[in-house]
Amino acid sequence: MKKGVKKLIVSIIICAFLTPTFSYSDDNNRVDKFSKSSILIDQLTGRVLYEKDADAKRPLASLSKMMTFLLAIEAIEEGKVKKDDIITIDKSIAKVRGSSYHLKEGEKIPLIELMKGLMIVSGNDAAIAIAKHIKGSEEEFVKSMNEKCIELGMTNTHFVNPHGLPIYDLKNKTKPPKENISSARDIAKLGKFMLDNYEKQVISITNMRTYSYPERGFCKNNTNSALMSTSPNVDGIKTGYTGNAGYCLSFSMIVKEDSNNEKEHRLIGVTLGANHKQKRLSAALSMLNYGKENFSTKKVMDKNILIGKKYIKGIDELEIKLVTDKELYTILSKEEKLKSQITFKEIKYPVKKGDVLGVIKYFTDSGEVLGSVNIISYNDIDKVSFKNRIKMIFAD
Repeated sequence: MKKGVKKLIVSIIICAFLTPTFSYSDDNNRVDKFSKSSILIDQLTGRVLYEKDADAKRPLASLSKMMTFLLAIEAIEEGKVKKDDIITIDKSIAKVRGSSYHLKEGEKIPLIELMKGLMIVSGNDAAIAIAKHIKGSEEEFVKSMNEKCIELGMTNTHFVNPHGLPIYDLKNKTKPPKENISSARDIAKLGKFMLDNYEKQVISITNMRTYSYPERGFCKNNTNSALMSTSPNVDGIKTGYTGNAGYCLSFSMIVKEDSNNEKEHRLIGVTLGANHKQKRLSAALSMLNYGKENFSTKKVMDKNILIGKKYIKGIDELEIKLVTDKELYTILSKEEKLKSQITFKEIKYPVKKGDVLGVIKYFTDSGEVLGSVNIISYNDIDKVSFKNRIKMIFAD
């Protein structure tokens, strides 16, 4: 066990309770000058490292395709479709406007190639082809997109199509278009869910610098210029642009284990509403650099660490060893100090090995909750001698 963990166990008893604040922010002008909304989170802990108007509802353009991609992955994983399914392109798909995978009527394309065309070259036509294949119609697929939002707690998000293009009323051109709406925080939640549950499937595509499909004579670079940046560990996720949304990007980067980080971890960020492609890139790289340079991962607890002992009714023979149920890492800025608080439940007979008997909560010195570890019983106390049963009765 590390010295820091030993010191932490000793300090648990003396740390005062702090009122949690559940947020972390910084000087917006210093970190991100260009986004209308942005956020940076740590995937390992879910902690927000930086945010700027992160809950404002804004058009998200082709970041919409992240949800389309997720639903395609889940449909494959659940056996509803296969990645090698051949999809015949119909006329309605071939005529979809905007950024395109250049699908032609009558073409037969494997689902997995459409998923690459969706994420790497941002094909709006690929989005419609995927939606129709999985749910039978675009309308039914959009219902699934919005149902998934509810499941993931994306409370500021609503989809009207699978690709993110605004839908204009041609009879009333002054009327604002219908379009997919979300927030930087919601898109970060979506990105985290995708990488928590389907990292291999996601990164195998989003990390491709160039996509080539020789059978179609197709070859294009990834629209995500952050992949070509000086940060070699950037590996996703998706770009977006419309006139209303501005330049948008959901991005991710691995931070390797080193002298400052006790565990490899991933930063996930979102920038919405930049007014130039280069400013979008600058905002993303600035946030990634801020997260990497100012925060470090620390192990605060190991699994099965002896916290102490408790005795049912104060009887020596009824000794319960108390241990932690898991290891816990957290992420802290250089200026922050870690605090903790321990709370025990009332212990009643019988006690089974693994019963949760308490909890250790961890806080920053400003009161933000960082995580918790359950305290569990290491042993059973369920077979008591007649003598000790008498003791228990009189101890009441």
